[in-house]
Amino acid sequence: MESGYRTKTLNLASYLYAAGLKLTDTVRVNGEIFFVFTPKDKAEELVDKYFSNTAVCNPKELFAILNDLRDLIFSQGRSRNG
Repeated sequence: MESGYRTKTLNLASYLYAAGLKLTDTVRVNGEIFFVFTPKDKAEELVDKYFSNTAVCNPKELFAILNDLRDLIFSQGRSRNG
């Protein structure tokens, strides 16, 4: 089974999700949330575009997803503390 591409960077995770990758899991490691995306090879291509400043996506969708992922992080924090 493919492990997927993992990142803890919220902005990068938002871009990967907005680009159409599947968010397959979130994993907490030492208090940090990692987002896991598939397919891994496509994620790696998109990450290269992100860091070379050639990434393109819909900004309204990107910011909506950014807010959704923030909500996900905070809801996981509340469930661990509540």
